[in-house]
Amino acid sequence: MIVESKSNMQPLFYVLRLIFFIFYVIYVFLAIGLCDIIMMVTMPLILVNRQTYRKITNFLATKGWPLIVFAFERIGRNRIIFTSDHDITIHNNHDPNERGNALVLLNHTYHCDWLLSFSFGERIGRIGNIKIAMKNAIKYVPLAGPGIWAMGFIFLSRKWQNDQKKINKAYQHLRDEQEPFWFVTHPEGSRLSETNLTECHEFSNSRGLPLLHNVLVPRVKGFTSSVIALREQLDYIYDLTVAYKKRPASFFALFLGYNPTEVHVHIKKIPICELPTDETQIGDWLYDLYTSKDQLLKQFKLKGYFPNSRKLDLSFNYQKYYVNLVVWLLLVISMLVIFIKLFSF
Repeated sequence: MIVESKSNMQPLFYVLRLIFFIFYVIYVFLAIGLCDIIMMVTMPLILVNRQTYRKITNFLATKGWPLIVFAFERIGRNRIIFTSDHDITIHNNHDPNERGNALVLLNHTYHCDWLLSFSFGERIGRIGNIKIAMKNAIKYVPLAGPGIWAMGFIFLSRKWQNDQKKINKAYQHLRDEQEPFWFVTHPEGSRLSETNLTECHEFSNSRGLPLLHNVLVPRVKGFTSSVIALREQLDYIYDLTVAYKKRPASFFALFLGYNPTEVHVHIKKIPICELPTDETQIGDWLYDLYTSKDQLLKQFKLKGYFPNSRKLDLSFNYQKYYVNLVVWLLLVISMLVIFIKLFSF
């Protein structure tokens, strides 16, 4: 009888979660809209003091992006396990005296891979400093597109001839602003799929390279240009290897919590001084890194975890999140009241 009762409650549970999720999405979009208004109003500061404007956008990112992380981990009920090699030390919250600028590399398996960099960044106090190279089409997404553009994200066409100027300009801004940054990128350029993997195997065969089976061949031009242009500003390379215990049914399923998954993220923290200085050698270094990622993912498929690693104690401060949620809720309500009064007849 108890089992039957639980079974009868499941449809109601799904409906309630869906209703709550819809309201939460509306709430997040209103919060994003408020961020957009603040960033657009303060944008003239770029002409006077670009660093001050970046401080404002980084502050908004620090308070805004956790709303997405909260939805992914708490509402979606997805479990994230962070591991690292035994000789690496990573703590909650960064040392305020450490600059900590980094390139963050992720293998590209699924739509939401970039979210793992936010979950990691939030835990060590860097979420507000994240900048991502994204598809050009994303800048046209209402509210979100203009907002992340103002935050310093880069929109790429995936054609080096078209993107080189954009990337170099973004690097110049990072140097000029002198604000801490995490530049997040997927060196593979595309998500792992049978079609893309077949194309990569053809490319590897034509170049006499070893075949990779769990990652795509990384595109070295963008990475080498990043290292060369930002070497003096960079402190680390964070290499994140992402593996899903079970593939999510869809992108939105990750947030609805109907069928939560377990995501394993293995982190390597590599001082920038360990990278070669020659452009060709940097490309070779990246390929070797992805060869090791391929082997690591192979072991994960066999064992269900990353072997020879230790679990990182990166706790999640939910109390801080609840305070953040309440503050945003009050701000959103205030914004709605102001708009209603302004446009009411």
